[in-house]
Amino acid sequence: MRINFLVTSLPIPSKSNSGEYENVKLVHLCEVCGTQEILTPEEGYQRGWDYAPRMYPFRLISPRTCGKCGIDGTVWWDIVVNHKSFEELTEGQRKTIYRILHEPESIIAKDI
Repeated sequence: MRINFLVTSLPIPSKSNSGEYENVKLVHLCEVCGTQEILTPEEGYQRGWDYAPRMYPFRLISPRTCGKCGIDGTVWWDIVVNHKSFEELTEGQRKTIYRILHEPESIIAKDI
C-alpha cells in the first residue's frame, strides 16, 4: 500500500472541535509510552492529552500523546520532521495511522 503524505498546518485547539463527541468516552492511547485511558475529549484535554477531537480534528495525522510524553516519539514527528515515507514506518506506526484514519469509530470506548 502506498500513501502520500500532505503536510498541512495544524488547527488551533478548540472545544468546538469535539462537536457531537463532546460527552462520548474515547480510548486515549499514547503512541509513545502506551498509556491508555477512557475519557471524554474535555477530560483528556484537562489531563494533558494531545488527542483528537479536542486538539485536532479526527482523521488528521497528528500526535496522540499523554500529558507526560513529548511529540518527538510520534508517527507525526517521523513523517513531518524526519521525512519518512509510509514504507519506512514501523508496523506500530502504521497501526497508529490506521487507527487515526478510522477515527472516531476506532477510538470510541465500548462496553463501559
